[in-house]
Amino acid sequence: MRVRPSSSTAALLCQLALVLSVLVASSESAHKAFRRDPGHPQWHHGAFQDVKDSIRSDVRRMLHTRAEVPFQVPLEVNIVLVGFSGDGGYRYALDAHKLQEFMRVSFPIHRPSCFETGEPLDIEHHIMYNVFPVEQAELIYLEKAVKESMVSAGTARETDFGREVLAFDVEATAIEPVFEKLYSYIFDVDKAGRVASQMDRPAPTAIFVMNFDKVRMDPNNKEIDLDGLMYTKLKQLTDDDMKKQEGDYIYRYRYNGGGASQVWLGSGRFAVIDLSAGPCTYGKIEAEEGSIGYRTLPRLRNVLFPGGLNGAIDHSRHNIFVGQVGALISTTVEHVIAPDVRFETVDMARRLLVPIIVLQNHNRYNIMDKNHNYSIDVEAFRDQVKKLVYPDQEVVIVGGTHPLHRHEKLAIAVFKAMRGHSVQETKKDGRFHVHTKTYLDGAILKEEMERSADVLAAGILEMADPSLSSKFFLRQHWLDDSADSGDPILKHKSLWAGYNHMSSKEKNKRLGKKQGDLYQTYGTRVIPVFILSLADVDPHLMMEDESLVWMSNDVVIVLEHQNEKIPLSYVSETERRHAIPSQVQRHILAGIASALGGLSAPYEKASHVHERPVLNWLWATGCHPYGPFSNTSQISQILQDVALRNTIYARVDSALRRIRDTSQAVQSFAGEYLKTPLGEPVKGKKRKSSTELWIEKFYKKTTNLPEPFPHELVERLEKYLDSLEEQLVDLSSLLYDHRLQEAHLNSTQIFQTSIFTQQYVDSVLTSEREKMRCCEIEYKSPSQPSQTFIYGGILVAGFVVYFLVIFFSNPVR
Repeated sequence: MRVRPSSSTAALLCQLALVLSVLVASSESAHKAFRRDPGHPQWHHGAFQDVKDSIRSDVRRMLHTRAEVPFQVPLEVNIVLVGFSGDGGYRYALDAHKLQEFMRVSFPIHRPSCFETGEPLDIEHHIMYNVFPVEQAELIYLEKAVKESMVSAGTARETDFGREVLAFDVEATAIEPVFEKLYSYIFDVDKAGRVASQMDRPAPTAIFVMNFDKVRMDPNNKEIDLDGLMYTKLKQLTDDDMKKQEGDYIYRYRYNGGGASQVWLGSGRFAVIDLSAGPCTYGKIEAEEGSIGYRTLPRLRNVLFPGGLNGAIDHSRHNIFVGQVGALISTTVEHVIAPDVRFETVDMARRLLVPIIVLQNHNRYNIMDKNHNYSIDVEAFRDQVKKLVYPDQEVVIVGGTHPLHRHEKLAIAVFKAMRGHSVQETKKDGRFHVHTKTYLDGAILKEEMERSADVLAAGILEMADPSLSSKFFLRQHWLDDSADSGDPILKHKSLWAGYNHMSSKEKNKRLGKKQGDLYQTYGTRVIPVFILSLADVDPHLMMEDESLVWMSNDVVIVLEHQNEKIPLSYVSETERRHAIPSQVQRHILAGIASALGGLSAPYEKASHVHERPVLNWLWATGCHPYGPFSNTSQISQILQDVALRNTIYARVDSALRRIRDTSQAVQSFAGEYLKTPLGEPVKGKKRKSSTELWIEKFYKKTTNLPEPFPHELVERLEKYLDSLEEQLVDLSSLLYDHRLQEAHLNSTQIFQTSIFTQQYVDSVLTSEREKMRCCEIEYKSPSQPSQTFIYGGILVAGFVVYFLVIFFSNPVR
């Protein structure tokens, strides 16, 4: 017997099938973490056209009106908001467009300075901000990665109430691949943009601002399924839930075991700011500035509950929070993305030679030997240095060990550089105890080594002097007998060839020898690294400022000895930081990065007002070798880009200063010879250009005085300034597009042409002054006084005629 299903059963089956199909469709359409679905936010890199006209206008003003206008370079900063879409901690929502507009209005420009001179560079960054919110799936994926990396670190004392809560440490290097994955997902760049062949590809710089839900991340709560929360709608929090969002625990980041912090610099082109971590405290004991405290970074609990957890939620402090986040991002830009330049060295050598010279007063061990805890990894050091130079530059690193007792002059120099200062510290008895700390003064040591007759120090330091590039790499300051150089290293034609303003006959008459030509050469820059490996010294011996390295623009000096950890006057949380004098790898890299690429420590900033660097220890942790809170021998991709840009900035800054000096020389000459007593410029004889250039002001009004100023110089200067204007605009575009190799070649050409243009102008003005030495310009009153009576008579006759016409035109008369 066959039973047919009833109509009600069939309807129920149809409804069930429909529900299942909807569930399947919704699960397939749900956004999965790091999957680029259609319509997801895209990074667009093309804002240079919006500011190109403004940049060209500023460049024209700078070149043609001699205005003090810095060279504008667009800089793109990308802000990635994680957990600010109502799905993170406190379910707080931050409007991305409002933050972007606030940053654009409040922090539109940044002008870096130079530590060496204390003056701002002629470079100004026009900052363009992009803000990207991250969706729920990526947020919970990051929370899961951080939760799995938490390691118990005992307890810590809570900020507001003083009660102890659980503390956890997160190793930043363990979760760094997750942030690189997020970076690649947002900007569509593989491996965080670290592919060497893509140096000239637009490379975005990102700042990740995190707001995690600490209740979901609680490592003691094993019941929460974070994988299941990725694709489900999160429930809203009640007032009681809001007060429990801190989770009764704190977590901190440590990059490679360094100091604890809420922020850290990644190895790629990104920096991480976690507002839900910490709060952390670190800095120098009894310092005047720079220490990081509980309220240095904004916290949502302080924003929503300004009066404590027992008070009501205050939503009116939203603008304050936006301002605090904006100030934090601006600090990151000034210290990490576009920091100040330590040394502004202009060098166009094609080869870099780094001799590592170990001077030791013992025979117990050799730090050049491999496979020891104190050994120097030369290959890893070479790999890091190559990232600080351009692909067409060659890096040569050599090393050697020398007994200090065989170089008695250097041993005397080390002894003379020893200094001491008194320190008052409190002991367990509560009293102040005064003792003397011995340190090695790097500046005095370098000076003594230069004065010594030892070729190992004085000879190498003389070769490392950057000023020699103007003598041996450019050949521009001496006389040359022949037009053709026999030097096999010189590969290019003289850059002076097309700028000789005198004819060959006149040149042969006036000059027996011609001035040395300007050539582009392939020189070698030498940056020696002296490592003082000392034994039987003060166990707490360091260099000044509690460091193991001292550097200048041409030398690096590192101290090494096999003593235990040296306690420093820096603290991280409740622990004092220590220096390990037997491990000097990262200190060598820090010195070379500063001397070669002009890198400054991320916690330092030049201050013209204070006439010294000011400190801010916020970014003292991360992937960089600087400071007591760092513990890595690598340099972040962001700082590598900064080093490459610094070489370009140094050339452009030097070229612009030369151009201003050249225009000032022309101005001085014009003021001395080309103006009347009333300040009127002399009339020229040739037709002038219609362009309003600063040099044309000398030819506007007319007088009958002679013209000792050659107009040929004016035309060439106008032509040069026009071409330089195009070069600077192109350079700004190249820097914006991260085409650093082309920008490197462009800046080199700008710098070289500024040199021979300045020398051409100087030679012309010198020649014209020689012509004017035989004459004197005198200004006298007119020697024909009869003309005065003639003009007076004409005036009187005019009055008489006027009176007669009026008198006889009267009708009564």
